[in-house]
Amino acid sequence: MKIKTPLAVIIAGGKSSRMGRDKAMLPVDGKPMAQLLVDRFRADGFAVAFSVARAGQFPVEGAAELTDAFPGMGPLNGIVAAFSETDAQQILLVAADMPNAEPALARRLEALRGGCDACVIRRGDGTVETLFGIYTRVCHAEALHCLESGRRSIRAVLDAVRVRYVTEEELPEWALSRILRNLNTPEDYARFHTEAQ
Repeated sequence: MKIKTPLAVIIAGGKSSRMGRDKAMLPVDGKPMAQLLVDRFRADGFAVAFSVARAGQFPVEGAAELTDAFPGMGPLNGIVAAFSETDAQQILLVAADMPNAEPALARRLEALRGGCDACVIRRGDGTVETLFGIYTRVCHAEALHCLESGRRSIRAVLDAVRVRYVTEEELPEWALSRILRNLNTPEDYARFHTEAQ
């Protein structure tokens, strides 16, 4: 698949076990969260693809579908599928349960990446935001090797490539706690809607 614009890969292949139903299809602002993310990133010039556990998992318009080659092995599948099935040289990974994800922040990370193979945010508490980050084609071989050897952690890939870790202090204009917020449980989802009112 030829990609002429930046590619956002929405990671949606998980079981949503804590939520109890597919998080990507939860309504946000009158539409499924998956469609909200697709529309937002496409409006900013991104091509969009879903990394899914099975074909036809999400009926969303405007996004390609990348089916996991290693079902049940997590978001590394998104990296492997994106670089196996498209000619993209770099991708943005973004979690499907991140309703406030901002394309402009992704572009900022790309500007800060320099010559590194990946660019991710390191929060003040040391947490690394692996599911909102830029990954280049260099990451493909290591991600595939990890999956083939039974490892599913994106951190294993980051340990093997050149990474630009962006600190919160470098992003003072961004409300990271809001933008990078995940909705993992029914309580998270209810709180999100309450705070939005």
